Amino acid sequence: MNSSIPDCTSKCRSLKHALDVLSVVTKGSENQIKAFLSSHCYNAATIKDDFGRNALHLVSSCGKKGVLEWLIEKGVDPLVKDKESGWTALHRSIFYGHIDCVWSLLKHGVSLYTQDKEGLSALDLVMKDRPNHVVFKNTDPTDVYTWGDNTNFTLGHGSQNSKNHPELVDLFSRSGVYIKQVVLCKFHSVFLSQKGQVYTCGHGPGGRLGHGDEQTCLVPRLVEGLNGHNCSQVAAAEDHTIVLTEDGCIYTFGQNTFHQLGIIPPPSICNVPRQMQAKYLKGRTIIGVAAGRFHTVLWTKEAVYTMGLNGGQLGYLLDPNGEKYVTAPRQVSALHHKDITLSLVAASDGATVCVTTRGDIYLLTDYQCKKIASKQLNLKKVLVSGGRLEYKVDPEHLKENASEKICILAMDGAGRVFCWRSVSSSLKQCRWAYPRQVFISDIALNRNEILFVTQDGEGFRGKWFDEKRKSSEKKAFMKFQLCLHHLFLKSWANC
Repeated sequence: MNSSIPDCTSKCRSLKHALDVLSVVTKGSENQIKAFLSSHCYNAATIKDDFGRNALHLVSSCGKKGVLEWLIEKGVDPLVKDKESGWTALHRSIFYGHIDCVWSLLKHGVSLYTQDKEGLSALDLVMKDRPNHVVFKNTDPTDVYTWGDNTNFTLGHGSQNSKNHPELVDLFSRSGVYIKQVVLCKFHSVFLSQKGQVYTCGHGPGGRLGHGDEQTCLVPRLVEGLNGHNCSQVAAAEDHTIVLTEDGCIYTFGQNTFHQLGIIPPPSICNVPRQMQAKYLKGRTIIGVAAGRFHTVLWTKEAVYTMGLNGGQLGYLLDPNGEKYVTAPRQVSALHHKDITLSLVAASDGATVCVTTRGDIYLLTDYQCKKIASKQLNLKKVLVSGGRLEYKVDPEHLKENASEKICILAMDGAGRVFCWRSVSSSLKQCRWAYPRQVFISDIALNRNEILFVTQDGEGFRGKWFDEKRKSSEKKAFMKFQLCLHHLFLKSWANC
């Protein structure tokens, strides 16, 4: 390799020069590569072969970090894509496992979300490179990561600092406690362990944490009042918590402003878990629980029971005697007939949704029980947000016309997601504003956006948007606009 003057210009497109450059990049040492690129061709840093690969692409593939940084300092664009696959230097560094090159590119501002010709980002390649079939057991170890606004100490990290990225809740990892369910609310969080223990953290006033006092907890603390009970499911809303045990018993604690705890006579608050009296449930075994701010829902295979403020979401008519609260669990008669076997139930502050094994979906709101879909078979999860409560029932706590559009999401076993909104007339399959097909394994919903996890283990955030369509296209599917933020989730068990 001599230092002769190159016989070309800064606009050189010689294929021979390109092949010479790429050959040296592949076989030479870092010092040899730098010397050759400085002497062989005036355009050696950016010249491309027939596949659109330049020197930066090759040094990224080979893991030669020193040359990579040297090329970027000389002004080589790190976002250039090759012609064959549309890969950038970052795609290549990640694919070939050269983490030092990845880190260097990220420090130089290269985006993780630049997509290739198949719509795959560099992070997508990491997910695609995992084994196709991984079998998880419910007893496999799990880690819990939380992030977001921590004003109310709900993240469990021991401080009030908010977190922009997922961070390990290290109390569980240090204690060898594996969590199988997490419920995050405005003022508190509830964690259910694989061994059936319940932990809570957040604001304590009102007894929502169940610790026997009203102290605030910065880190998750064991609810000792449930010791000896093997808890199987938890639900929570802004001010109260519900726990279901393996033997079908119900325990509630927290504020009881709206009689949502189901305890007779109704206390104002309950700061330790108290069992709901079974006589109101007609001896049936409860298999699920759900909660909204103003009510609680319990269900068996045959019946749905609700209690709390009757603002239209309980499934009953407005009480003619002016009673605004249902204190003891009351069966929703509209859902009580031989053709209904329940499989899923969900609740928001202003609505309740029930799914049957036949794939019928019922919505309880505005003092009505209406079927919104039929034959939606193999549904694995249903969620609801929004709803309108009749403010005249309780003007002190409900604002006039403070209604939100109801949004229902349902996910089936094939990874499809369906949506229903109060602005539409039927349940529709969601289409994603994303350049490749995705199959969903889990979903979460709040009033403005969703979180969903794909079967490849990717996490995404999405926001609703309505396209302006012609009148002839009103039946077109609702779409989501996806914010392409991958969530770095670490969980060793299936969520």
